Amino acid sequence: MSEFQTLIDDAYEEAKAGHWDRLMTKWQTSKILARRCSRFQKKGSGWTFLHQAAYFGCENACHLLIELGACINAETHDRRTAADIAMQKGYKNLATFLLKDTITESNLWSTPKDPDVLPGSNQWHEAKEMIATSEMYVGYAGGLVQISKGQRYFVDSMNRVLIGWHGTYDPPSGMDGESMLMTR
Repeated sequence: MSEFQTLIDDAYEEAKAGHWDRLMTKWQTSKILARRCSRFQKKGSGWTFLHQAAYFGCENACHLLIELGACINAETHDRRTAADIAMQKGYKNLATFLLKDTITESNLWSTPKDPDVLPGSNQWHEAKEMIATSEMYVGYAGGLVQISKGQRYFVDSMNRVLIGWHGTYDPPSGMDGESMLMTR
């Protein structure tokens, strides 16, 4: 087992124990660890960090994990999503939030497996304009969309990069002019 995998496994044990403040602090100091945790799925159970955050009702952790690229639709071995877990534990608002931000995984905006690739979105009605502070790679249609430093792009409410048809991002095609005016 690699040293990095040990760090992820240790972080997962902290998540299972409900130590979310400590874990969020670790993720703030190590974005690499945070991105890798966002894509982790436990062999055997199928649980992810997002499932664990939903179990404890930790909305901040859910938001961060989704922003980093956690698959909202990931299912446990018994086919439960994080939204299902939140609902079962009585966190109805969290479950609603998770369902609202679900992007169908079988489409062009499916969650990239590579933790160094940012997640894309098709939630154009939430568009917020940004300027890239560094070069970015965003997953789209099984490939990558490159956004250069200084380029304008748009994000949804979860800070996922909006990618339109054929990899457009400034503005993503599919966004009408009225929607664009509402974001400014």
